Amino acid sequence: MSETDRPVPDGEIPIELVATVELDGTKYVASVEGLDLETTGNTESAAQNALIQAMRGWLERQDTFGKLAEALGLEYLDEEAEIVLRFRSAGEVSSSAGND
Repeated sequence: MSETDRPVPDGEIPIELVATVELDGTKYVASVEGLDLETTGNTESAAQNALIQAMRGWLERQDTFGKLAEALGLEYLDEEAEIVLRFRSAGEVSSSAGND
């Protein structure tokens, strides 16, 4: 299932965005799968916190311009829909791995 084929949420099921944090040399890089959104930090926690703040700003900008559903690959997004950012643990495998 591609990003644009995701089912349309009905406002009761949260939309889950998955983020990862990886060590890159001497810094940690946090990013959201499927979005061009990335932050860095000196610690894993700092990178996560920076990504949370960046994600909030990104969501607000997309919503302000009426582009949030499109940016998330959805046909429609209910006003009451809950969007959840979940950080994947280091040992967790991506659901898209091996599905190419």
